[in-house]
Amino acid sequence: MKWSLTWQACSMALLAAMAPAARTANVGNVGNVAEAAGTALSGAAVSGADPGPASLPGDPAAPNELYLEVILNAEATGLILRFTQQGKGLLSSVENLQQLGLDPARFGAPGQAEVALDSIPGLSYDYDAARQSLSLRVDDSLRAPFMVSARSSSRPPPARVTPGAVLNYEAYAELGQTRRTALFHDVRYFNDSGVFSNTGTLNLGAGQRQYMRFDTFWNHADAETLETWQLGDLISGSLSWSRAVRMGGFQWRKNFQLRPDLLTFPVASVDGSALVPSSLSLYVNGVQQYSASVPSGPFVLNQVAGINGAGQATVITRDALGRSVAMTLPLYVDTRLLAKGLTDFSIEAGALRREYGQRVFDYEKKPVASATGRYGVSDSVTLEGHGELGPGVLNGGAGALLRLGQAGVINGALAVSAGRSRGAQASVGYQYLGPRYSVDLQSVRASARYGDLASRDGSPVARAADRVSLNLALPAGQSVNFSYIAYRAPGIPASKIATVGYSATLFHGIFINASAFQDLRQRDKRGFYVGLSMAFDNNIALSANTSRQNDANTRSVSAQQSADFGGGVGWAVQSGTSGGAAYRQGQVDYLGNLGRVTARVQTNAMSNAGSLGAAGALVLMDGHVAAARQVGNGFALVSTGGVADVPVLHENRQIGSTGGSGYLLVPNLNPYGNNQISIGTDALDVDARVPVTNINVVPKMLSGVLAAFPVERYSAATIVLQDADGKPLATGLPVLHVQSGKRTVVGFDGLAFVDELSAENELQIGDSGSQCAVRFAYVRPAQGGLPMLGPLRCLPAGGGR
Repeated sequence: MKWSLTWQACSMALLAAMAPAARTANVGNVGNVAEAAGTALSGAAVSGADPGPASLPGDPAAPNELYLEVILNAEATGLILRFTQQGKGLLSSVENLQQLGLDPARFGAPGQAEVALDSIPGLSYDYDAARQSLSLRVDDSLRAPFMVSARSSSRPPPARVTPGAVLNYEAYAELGQTRRTALFHDVRYFNDSGVFSNTGTLNLGAGQRQYMRFDTFWNHADAETLETWQLGDLISGSLSWSRAVRMGGFQWRKNFQLRPDLLTFPVASVDGSALVPSSLSLYVNGVQQYSASVPSGPFVLNQVAGINGAGQATVITRDALGRSVAMTLPLYVDTRLLAKGLTDFSIEAGALRREYGQRVFDYEKKPVASATGRYGVSDSVTLEGHGELGPGVLNGGAGALLRLGQAGVINGALAVSAGRSRGAQASVGYQYLGPRYSVDLQSVRASARYGDLASRDGSPVARAADRVSLNLALPAGQSVNFSYIAYRAPGIPASKIATVGYSATLFHGIFINASAFQDLRQRDKRGFYVGLSMAFDNNIALSANTSRQNDANTRSVSAQQSADFGGGVGWAVQSGTSGGAAYRQGQVDYLGNLGRVTARVQTNAMSNAGSLGAAGALVLMDGHVAAARQVGNGFALVSTGGVADVPVLHENRQIGSTGGSGYLLVPNLNPYGNNQISIGTDALDVDARVPVTNINVVPKMLSGVLAAFPVERYSAATIVLQDADGKPLATGLPVLHVQSGKRTVVGFDGLAFVDELSAENELQIGDSGSQCAVRFAYVRPAQGGLPMLGPLRCLPAGGGR
């Protein structure tokens, strides 16, 4: 402690040091205090010894309790904390250090009540007795870093469901020489317990009358545990080195789709430090992704998203004076990896389904089971496992994905089968995704007798499969890719195909795409494709392409305009040749609130044909049946309380208006995610009252939810009030509506606005000493609006209208 103190500061320091003695002396005897101060000062001068810190008490063994303003790394904290002075040092409670953002575990004092500041490496301090302040200088290694998340998206509210049912349908009818009709349906019933779904197609005409069922199941999901249970038709879980099968039975699996905000793969984090409070900006591959403010000291920026493969993150901190510090780090993110500690699994048991899409109900009689699991050991290692059990089949294997720092990810797996199919399968691969080039290598080898559950359904196991892919990014939005695929399986001719492709975005938004392939085993098997397309702002797109495969040429030119999202007319025309035969085709469709209808005409040298199509949905919810567009995995039924022609917006984009019953269905919402639904109120009558105009809708999977916007009408009017002489009442007089109890005041020209009117009304006006009353009847206008009633004379109690 430097002794550059004023005489006043020295006196205060000495008085503070003599505080114990002063407390025992007669406080009324100022001379005793002055004498003690002089003795202490002369003693210090005579001894010639280093007086030490100004705060040192007279008795080094006696503790001294201090309440000091704390300054941390030259920044005022605004805290006044308690310290204990003992000898030449200061003691602090661990709680104090935690309030200052210090981590006790970092200096070895997590279980202590107090710690000596002098014993903490990386910490120094100055105690100013005159100002009663303590200035701490702390290394970043002792401070708990300030945590910042680079993802602004928060967890959505809990998903809701309104019990109901929906029928998605799509009808198609051919009107040419071959007349046939097909009707596809997707029937669902949903409530809080889950969703029942059944899909199928009915085919009529062309000498057939057949119904084909696809999938029937009951599904229940728990967003808290991220687990899904399904009973009925299902698809088993699989990995990149195993195969999925269709079965009927029961499935229990992890479902990360229940948390769209959750990142399942390892995300990057960036560490840094700010000398003073600063603004922070994050750039990923040169594009700003996030900005925030950070205090002085260390910080950790978590969940740096926006990268798939190799890239770089740049963090720039800028203080109030404009001084900036930039830090750039290389990153590599692979979405196939699981974050550390995360688990993914799928367990199924049931019977294999055969001839899917050809038979309505065909299942094996003997049961089978399968299980798939993945676990993130660390942010660089993910382990995988898969097992299958069935009649004559016992299959199991394990694999892993390993990130090689910034150099990509390698994967490998080994599986063996027993029973009637004894063999082994091995796979190995490597993938690197970079901004300039990408490489994807994968190879699989299986022994002759290796088998799995899919092989029981007649799908042979590939004995050898190789894939090599290289993509190069060129300047000016160009790219070139090369690929090689080799495949060998029992009963299928072996193939080795090499492909080269080129794509580029040219001037005025013209996109060109060209590719060519060659079968290396059958030299006469080759082909090419060249396509050109261009899109305009008014949803019009033009395209032209030509191709050749197996000595057959194909050419086409087309133009189309898609119907607007909010509804409207779309069209498409196409002309071309296929196999030497010319054809022409035209199509027009209309998209409305009730669905989509399509008409198509096609001509060629042999015949003319036409077709009609319709797609939509029928929804039963809230005691109402609504016709609407086809709904997807989630939807909402908007209700405006019976008010028609109210515009409805989805994410600030108008999708339609409520019908005569005051309902409109909003399809294709994100299940378990945020969906902003709002209504437009500009066209509503002036007497309309809308408590809520925007709702965040979070539906469950395959379900719907009611979004209620109650549009109420005011029962109100402007009353013209006059006194007994026919003059406007004075401004500011209190007005009481007896029936509702509501109060207001008289405005200019005797006008008063009164709400919640009933059929018969009474107004009491004025103070208790001089009060008058007005009685009148009210009828709400049929066309809406806020009427003006009067003039009405305010008469003493017992008066009339």
